[in-house]
Amino acid sequence: MIAMKHIIYLLLCISTLSANAQRFDLGDPITPSSGHFKLLGISSATGVANYKYVKPITDNMFGRRIGEIVIGVKDGYIVTTIYNLIPNSDERGVPLDILKLINSNLPFPLTYVNGIYGVNIDNYSISISRTNGPLTFNKDRIMYLSSVKRSYLLNK
Repeated sequence: MIAMKHIIYLLLCISTLSANAQRFDLGDPITPSSGHFKLLGISSATGVANYKYVKPITDNMFGRRIGEIVIGVKDGYIVTTIYNLIPNSDERGVPLDILKLINSNLPFPLTYVNGIYGVNIDNYSISISRTNGPLTFNKDRIMYLSSVKRSYLLNK
């Protein structure tokens, strides 16, 4: 229960950074409309439907512009969020200020493995990485991903 409080606190901190943003949080109920979202696909293994937010994104997260937002939905609830942040031109890797902010709101620090910083707390996962691939629509991005653990989705 304490770990869940830390996740909620972290999401609230992110919320204050993006007070007017298009914000999507794990566990929020949602019915994605075609005017706001484009269906990217549905996982045959978990049944999670993934959507890209298609409206203009007008806000920042962690002091960087948000390039793209992807959400995963199962049974009408958000189970995955991906915020692809546009890095500043002088940045390499995941900027230290972002890592410090995230770590200051967690019960234990992110772990670094193969270019990805991440943590699993109860049935939730948080990761952040510098990525250029399919999940960032082949653009150089700082990808912040939060999700319900896959094993939890399979048991629902």
